[in-house]
Amino acid sequence: MPPAWAHPKAPGLGLALLLVASLCAEQAAGQQSLKLRPTPPSPRTIILPAKLVAGATATLAVLDSQGRLLPNIDVELPGGQKVTTDVTGRAQFMAAGEPGTLIAKIMATGITASAEVLSALNPGQSPGLGGTPGRVHIVSYPHVLIIHDRFTVEGSGFRGAADSNHVYLNGDPCLVVASSPVSLVVLPGPRAPVGDVSLHVTVAGTDAGQYPVSAVLLDFSGPADAMNAGSSGKLILHAHGTTEPLLLEVRNGSPGVIQLANGNKQQIKTSGGDDNSAPVEVQFVSGGNYLVSARLASPDASLPELDLARRRLAEARKIASGDWSARIDQVLLTMDRAPVDLPQVRAELKSLLDDKPAGPLASLLDSAWRELN
Repeated sequence: MPPAWAHPKAPGLGLALLLVASLCAEQAAGQQSLKLRPTPPSPRTIILPAKLVAGATATLAVLDSQGRLLPNIDVELPGGQKVTTDVTGRAQFMAAGEPGTLIAKIMATGITASAEVLSALNPGQSPGLGGTPGRVHIVSYPHVLIIHDRFTVEGSGFRGAADSNHVYLNGDPCLVVASSPVSLVVLPGPRAPVGDVSLHVTVAGTDAGQYPVSAVLLDFSGPADAMNAGSSGKLILHAHGTTEPLLLEVRNGSPGVIQLANGNKQQIKTSGGDDNSAPVEVQFVSGGNYLVSARLASPDASLPELDLARRRLAEARKIASGDWSARIDQVLLTMDRAPVDLPQVRAELKSLLDDKPAGPLASLLDSAWRELN
């Protein structure tokens, strides 16, 4: 059976695309299908702006495992503050009044996220706070972005209310998922163009300028015929919209059905040129549908999540004491090895969590664990 392609139908998916293909599987003759009541989507991720400003309004979002924005989700914040996402899956909140780390948590599931809080009185902490008052200034933006994947724009003069910030790709509107005065998290629109485009940002009617970027569409092609369990094959990951080689992260979302040759989360580099692609070796384990996804990888870490996990651990180390400090140092040392032993990092983090740390330390360690899982 030829592979079928499924692209996300709702905004917020943090991965580039989904591949669904069938493997050979025996089915009992006359087997009846059962009609089950669909379960409501549950939250998977809290999206915060990368940076917040102390005492300033900001917007967060909550997504499910398919990247859909979820309404009516309660999120707890420091100081007893609690907000509920609206019909758009987003909620406004007030950042802590002092610089440090803000941790957001969904109590029903234990899901956490954190962001750096900058001092509003010390612009030198961040170039994004150093812009001219009343003006919008862009400090950083992605020179390559992936269609269907979130990206971040940093600067100054943004609004904490997400809908007051407007981002376009060649005039096609994007969705601002989360925002603060210094950071925007943006998702390209469903009709975003592919190729060399102009990134245009306006804030409450103020034009922040236009910037050249490459908007890339990622897709896979696979075996034309259904594969038998136990056989090997090859997927080809294609990057449309740029001739530059790209460092990409590939994830296997169905390890019980297929296995990737170099691990279920791995980095690959595309060839560049007109046929900008890379092969992905796979082993077909059992019959069924499988899901593989791809996104941009960070060139500065073995995985983008590793860098985020390291940051969470560094924050945890600042508030840890006694034996906790030494154990966190050990995890950081494991992370600094070349190559990084990810299974060992996960095992050491799991051991920390099993010993039930308390309060903010528990939230930061749990956040680091989730980044790697």
